[in-house]
Amino acid sequence: MIRLAVFGHPVAHSRSPALHRAFAGQASVDLDYRAIECRAGALAEALADFAAAGGRGCNLTVPLKEEGARLADRRSAAVSISGAANTLVRDGDAWTADNTDGAGLVADLDRLGIDVSGRRVLVVGAGGAAAGVLPAVAARGPAALHVVNRTAQRAEELAARIQADDVALRGSGFEGIGDSGFEVILQATSLGHDGKVPPLDPAWLAGGAVAYDLNYGDAHGPFADWCAERGVACHDGIGMLVEQAALAFERFTGFRPETGPVHEAMRRG
Repeated sequence: MIRLAVFGHPVAHSRSPALHRAFAGQASVDLDYRAIECRAGALAEALADFAAAGGRGCNLTVPLKEEGARLADRRSAAVSISGAANTLVRDGDAWTADNTDGAGLVADLDRLGIDVSGRRVLVVGAGGAAAGVLPAVAARGPAALHVVNRTAQRAEELAARIQADDVALRGSGFEGIGDSGFEVILQATSLGHDGKVPPLDPAWLAGGAVAYDLNYGDAHGPFADWCAERGVACHDGIGMLVEQAALAFERFTGFRPETGPVHEAMRRG
């Protein structure tokens, strides 16, 4: 029996348990994977309880990715750069943190035919979700990469923390964005869980711009509606969820599952 979990708040909506059960079927392993509600500040205790019950690894979602990175005993390069973790693996008495979000996102962008190389990219949000994907997006060589956030300082600090050779990378608040002509927008806030959208100005977008929301399900609805009303093509984060989960499952078990059939199953609900 492999005991895994996803921690977050809210977490009842998470499709991670279904994903990992599908992967376990491919690997022919006996899996116990649960969604565990955990508020910010409570992760250390929750992880201790989980480890005591035999937990072998876990995923982290909003709002725990940065907290998880701080609590880990060891960190992958992706976590060290981004300061955010979505995957923790138990090794003896220690937790090793990794982040598969960035690789999962670019894999899904490739699947969708969305190329950020040489294009102007706007990342909305500067929390753990944005931090986790920003290094991988920067590595694809966009012409410009701008992080915008309600708190300008947080966006500026995140942009400064990411190593991005030959990429014009900056951060700002919404009121100080100053740029336009963005061809790709990556929506990485959790506002959709509260039925809200970030204060975006359509004038910032180039004609034919495409949007990708890291959220899915009900949390994707508000941003999807915003895009539809303005004629902006928009994709939800189900594909990223599948791809990053497959990478996490490999970290947990050593088995790399096939994602194609799981993409189809997730779309069917």
